[in-house]
Amino acid sequence: MRSEFRFDPDLVRVETIGTDGRDLHVEVGFGKDVRILREAARHPDACFLGIEISGKKARSFCRKVARLGLRNVRAYHGDVRDVLRGGLPPDSVASFTVLFPDPWPKRRHWKHRWLQEETARMLARALRPRAAVIVATDHDPYREQIRGVLEGAGLVLEEERRGVPPEDRTLFAERFARLGEPVTWMRWRKT
Repeated sequence: MRSEFRFDPDLVRVETIGTDGRDLHVEVGFGKDVRILREAARHPDACFLGIEISGKKARSFCRKVARLGLRNVRAYHGDVRDVLRGGLPPDSVASFTVLFPDPWPKRRHWKHRWLQEETARMLARALRPRAAVIVATDHDPYREQIRGVLEGAGLVLEEERRGVPPEDRTLFAERFARLGEPVTWMRWRKT
């Protein structure tokens, strides 16, 4: 990624994402969390892209990135589908992380879930061979839908467990653990 990147979400455009040959890891819906920042600090040789629909959360995230001096992180304020449609070439992403996407629990609202057949196909297209998709959810019906659409996109479930491993812990994961709520964590691979 270019070092002159300015941490202003309004100036970041999908077409400016450049990795200079380094692995690109994408986190969808980072919210108020710092997981992606931990990973970027631990892996300065890789590039990280956080995508967030909330402008307030994206701006807060950019301030944290600037405060930490991380040069390998970018933020995109907008809908992940726009990024998948226009900004990520085929076979370009080393991993996608999708932790606790909004489950839209009422059946009549399921059309708002972003992990659907079309987005699963776009995720799979953007992934490099053997690249991973990490997903966590506390909502069993959404978990089943996620399984179906990722399998339908040709991804293979490599691991599934109850609870979130430490490296993928988020504020939501911590809260669900404190409340004793069951959470499913899954790792999928592109074959």
